[in-house]
Amino acid sequence: MIGEYCKQYRKQLGLKLRDVEGSSNIKALSAFESGRSTNIKHLEKYVILSVNNGDDSKFLFGLAQVIVRECK
Repeated sequence: MIGEYCKQYRKQLGLKLRDVEGSSNIKALSAFESGRSTNIKHLEKYVILSVNNGDDSKFLFGLAQVIVRECK
């Protein structure tokens, strides 16, 4: 699932939910990572995070693999 992939990416960077979301809406982001929310708008935060960390190609490739697996 996309949210789980994003969660693993965040953890690989050693970040907490608060580091990605700020203090405003941690519960919604947690729900996305746990598969309880399908709001794809949260994905934007992880894409921006990957760009800022200079590993957007790797992140997007992994994301594409997750999407292909989910479509099968």
